[in-house]
Amino acid sequence: MGKEPIQRQPKVTLPAGWHARNNYGIPYRPRDKPEQEDWYTVARKFGVGVNELIYFNFLTTNPDEVNWYLKYHVHCTKVSPSGNNYMFSNTGYIYIPPAEDQQFTYEDEQPLCSWTRSHTEDFIKQLGIVANALAKNPGTRNRGGRIKKLVDVIVRVKHPRCLDLWYYNDMNISTFADIKTPGAKLREMTAATQGAYPFAGQSGLYGQQGPEERHRGFWQIHPVQELFDNFCGKPWDANKLADALGQIDDYMYKGWHTLADVSDRLEAFGGGNAVHDLVWAFINHVRLLAKDKDHLYSAFDS
Repeated sequence: MGKEPIQRQPKVTLPAGWHARNNYGIPYRPRDKPEQEDWYTVARKFGVGVNELIYFNFLTTNPDEVNWYLKYHVHCTKVSPSGNNYMFSNTGYIYIPPAEDQQFTYEDEQPLCSWTRSHTEDFIKQLGIVANALAKNPGTRNRGGRIKKLVDVIVRVKHPRCLDLWYYNDMNISTFADIKTPGAKLREMTAATQGAYPFAGQSGLYGQQGPEERHRGFWQIHPVQELFDNFCGKPWDANKLADALGQIDDYMYKGWHTLADVSDRLEAFGGGNAVHDLVWAFINHVRLLAKDKDHLYSAFDS
């Protein structure tokens, strides 16, 4: 056998057969004798599309990622004559999509959209798989560890309560914690709650990037609602879901780091006389949120 085909481990790796088994996939062992089977002959045999069959098994059709799954999950060892792909070698199983989609109807307690309860449960599982993969990846371990904690909160709080989880807008935090921001501006920014915690409503600031709540200046960002809107009940792209979770961590980290930096610098110079009392109170408020295991900020509690 010549050199191995090019293969690349997906950024988010599925457990073997996970998607197919959870979607009524029929196990099938492709043969290499008496005639060599391939994706095309198997797809034709069962009346499905080739790309549909590949995607159903691995949630990707990228050739390098498919080669990785064929080697490590299907245990293929034979290489195609071109040297570009693995061939079925009578070792492991692939899964055939069911002949007809299974349809289920639930009376949801809170019909927020077209999600079914099965879609919600599947999406929660997908979040867990992605978070675990990021936490184990040496290249994303610190960030992945925080993301796993964020997802742990989502799982623990459960749907639909998890849709109400929030964190503070990093853009608002940056202005609120700035030593140059006068007390009158601080009170203006928190007028919606009259300075009471937790801050909510709009701050009067506007931006151009990130979630809609962020660039419209809302104090509270609700990332789980956006995750469900964008991914629940839709074809799953594990890499896009990983990127979405990473964006949540990025914005949370910016806000958290801003407050930690202000606190550290001022404490190093002997106290907080340089900032308004409202800023110190806000820093302590966010620290307390991090002690609540059912709040997203608990992911940042050391």
